[in-house]
Amino acid sequence: MAIELGKINRLEVKREADISYILTDGEQEIFLHKKEAERAYEIGELIDVFLYDDNQARITASTKPPSVSIGETALLNVVSTNYNYGAFLYYGMVKDLLLSIDDLPKSHRLWPKPNDKLFVTMKEKHGRLFAHLLTRQDMRDMYDTDEELLVKEYYDIYHLLYLENGIIGFTENGTEVFIHKNNYRDLPRIGQKLNVRILAKNEYNYTGTLIAQKELMLDKDANIIYQYLLDNDGEMPFTDKSDVDEIYQVFKMSKSAFKRGLGHLKKMDAVELNPNDTKIKKVK
Repeated sequence: MAIELGKINRLEVKREADISYILTDGEQEIFLHKKEAERAYEIGELIDVFLYDDNQARITASTKPPSVSIGETALLNVVSTNYNYGAFLYYGMVKDLLLSIDDLPKSHRLWPKPNDKLFVTMKEKHGRLFAHLLTRQDMRDMYDTDEELLVKEYYDIYHLLYLENGIIGFTENGTEVFIHKNNYRDLPRIGQKLNVRILAKNEYNYTGTLIAQKELMLDKDANIIYQYLLDNDGEMPFTDKSDVDEIYQVFKMSKSAFKRGLGHLKKMDAVELNPNDTKIKKVK
């Protein structure tokens, strides 16, 4: 049976050396350092070990369980970065897992820093193990979460994806939160931990903000309208064609001010203006 790099393998203890055990699958010999062994082993004993490549590209064994293996996903801590290679992630082995420079933003300012966290899977290429960033679809397929986030409450998420109109991060459980570009001041690093305030729950995800509530809108009237939408499940039966008296009764503003506020929200790509209603825009 061929050995599988990046997975748990059952191998036989062939012999013992001063600092290691030599394991075999019947064809290849694999080095298991005694520091990576759970206990003393008998010659001929079968043991389960994780196989990975060491710094000299040799296949090495460990009895310690990895945080991620081939075909699995994990949220891993960033240990360090090297602008020539990429980011190194801790996954429980002596050697850290490399996330290639090809998977990282072109701007070094957006690269992760130590203790940032990234959602990744493990890939094998030419006998070496690498981390690979999860896509948005990967997250949806691999994290079937029923976690419920409460509107107006704050949650920690880890930034993963850049979009044209904003960014996307995920809670540790894999729940997606979209943040529109108007709802953060500075573009965060990939893997950066963000404390987000939930604005609304949509069909596909949650939307949130990194800006304090009092700063959400520069336009006072737009802020009033948007807050009304948030308080009414993201929709309202008012448009720029609504009656003057109805607008004033609900929003305490003139129709011209109401139309300017709606226009501001539309310009921010925050709402959908329909013939009979207005809704917070859903992000797919």
